[in-house]
Amino acid sequence: MTRFYYSERVWLQAALLLLAAIPATLVARELDARTINDINVWIKPLKFYTSTALHLVTMAVLVWFLSDKARSARWLSVMAGVSAFAAVVEIAVIAAQAGRGVASHFNYSTQLDTLIYSFMGVGVLVVTIPALVIGVWFLRTPVTEKLTPGLKLGAGLGLTLGFLLTLVIAGYMSAQPGGHWVGGPRTDLGGVPLVGWSREGGDLRVPHFFATHLMQALPLVGYAADKIFRLDAKTAKRAVWIAAGVGLAVAVGTFVQALNGQPVIG
Repeated sequence: MTRFYYSERVWLQAALLLLAAIPATLVARELDARTINDINVWIKPLKFYTSTALHLVTMAVLVWFLSDKARSARWLSVMAGVSAFAAVVEIAVIAAQAGRGVASHFNYSTQLDTLIYSFMGVGVLVVTIPALVIGVWFLRTPVTEKLTPGLKLGAGLGLTLGFLLTLVIAGYMSAQPGGHWVGGPRTDLGGVPLVGWSREGGDLRVPHFFATHLMQALPLVGYAADKIFRLDAKTAKRAVWIAAGVGLAVAVGTFVQALNGQPVIG
């Protein structure tokens, strides 16, 4: 029987807690007509419930492929517990700001809101730093029967490259007093379905999305190369490197596009 260690359990439990809040938030969206940036106040919490839960599940699933010794390490348990707690608090703050009817991000309207936004920036780092640590661990750990070559490289590159690109792009975006819009109207109304990206100007959330989701995309490429297509180790790793190059190009390209005030989809 597969054993789940503390780090995996706490990340999965935190993810389930966030997902469990979605039904009540959907009801709140129907009953509450208030808006922020011209869209319902509960849209942002819904997005963050989903994206943060996906990140936590990703961490739990990837750690499972490490050795039992690594999975049971005290340092990993502590890091997982702290990051899971920070994730829940972070999302609770976003929901609380929505409940107040004010923006959680780029909100400098009062000293309290400025403090909250600064606090959230620290929280995001606490949530995401484990990706860098575990990504480096994957790159350094040997190949095993469970941790096959493509998956090992995909997880290592995905977590480290995804973290570093996200740190740069999200760090730049968070420092912009005007928010994520560049050269277009400051509204989220009429954006790209589901994601909400602006269709009338640059939107820094686009490269943020592609950078962050390298953490899921590259491990999936590596896993598929090993387990589905059953490629040899050299070819599987080449597939991961190619995917990493494409992902990097897309993230950087959409970042430059956003800085030039151009929408990714007009």
